[in-house]
Amino acid sequence: MKQLTTFRNQFDFQSIRWKDMIRWFPGHMHRGMKDLEQSLSTVDGIIEVHDARIPHSGRNTQLYQRLVGGHKPHVLILNKSDLADPNYLNKSIEYIQSEQPNTQVVHTSLASIDMKEMTNLFGRLLQQIVESPRYTRSSTVEYNIVVCGIPNVGKSTFINKLRNLFANKASCEQVGASPGVTRKMSEKVKISNRPKVFVRDTPGILEPRLKSADESFRLLLTNSIPIQQRELSDIIADYGLFLLNKYDKQRLYMKYCELDKPSDDILPVLLSLAKIKHCTQIYRDKRGYDLTGTALHFINEINKGTFGQITFDQDILDEKENEKLNDTNLFKTNSGRIKRSI
Repeated sequence: MKQLTTFRNQFDFQSIRWKDMIRWFPGHMHRGMKDLEQSLSTVDGIIEVHDARIPHSGRNTQLYQRLVGGHKPHVLILNKSDLADPNYLNKSIEYIQSEQPNTQVVHTSLASIDMKEMTNLFGRLLQQIVESPRYTRSSTVEYNIVVCGIPNVGKSTFINKLRNLFANKASCEQVGASPGVTRKMSEKVKISNRPKVFVRDTPGILEPRLKSADESFRLLLTNSIPIQQRELSDIIADYGLFLLNKYDKQRLYMKYCELDKPSDDILPVLLSLAKIKHCTQIYRDKRGYDLTGTALHFINEINKGTFGQITFDQDILDEKENEKLNDTNLFKTNSGRIKRSI
């Protein structure tokens, strides 16, 4: 009888100084937050773009509290939903709206969205903004919308799609695969004449201090923050492997890495992958496997969805759902006791 592979219940962050690995709050983020706050009086609505695979991790609560605060229409687009586990898309929306009930949440994939879906999406967003009270801006004809969120989630892509589809103009915002491409608030871009609507892109803004190691590593896996120390890529790849096993996503990484069985150890996974991809490097006049480069390749494949659709915050969503069920059962139990006592 074949012995089943046992997997870790939790990742060992104690043996690594993860806070030293991740120190990334560039000056442009601080300036971006200040610019946003200063421009709030001329803004009619805020569109936040976030990665659908991490509905909890990385969401800047300061951004919501300081900028939205319930006074401005706030629409959240969960982008890259094609890479997220479809079983968790609606759970993500429920989770966010339980924390922020006034926020309208939609999920989509901006990379592959078609004309019809983009028109419907923007129509829903604009309707909420147009129907909301404008207070000091009630006499102004034009509508100003700010697009914000953490780095590398698709903010500039969203603006370019709007411009291309509605204004019939070429892409205006620089888009890159690395976080931090947009460094400052952009000039207003007109994307509609009736009504007259302008949008502005903003630099990706993270919280100055990330809340946990899990959250930080999930941002690394989704490329929302860059891997600054290349030599530590094997630890990040190991965390990715840990999550793939935890969420029962072993089949595709086994096939890709040509493994006979799932592994709880990143080393044999990287060795097998290095052999397949001929990933080598010269060490002291001798050629050997480049495990650092292979680890970066493994991380990139996780981010691209090669190993399947995955919601990295699945455990957080499951925990929230269990709490809700427990509260419901407790209410039913207490209701029964009250009825019997009456």
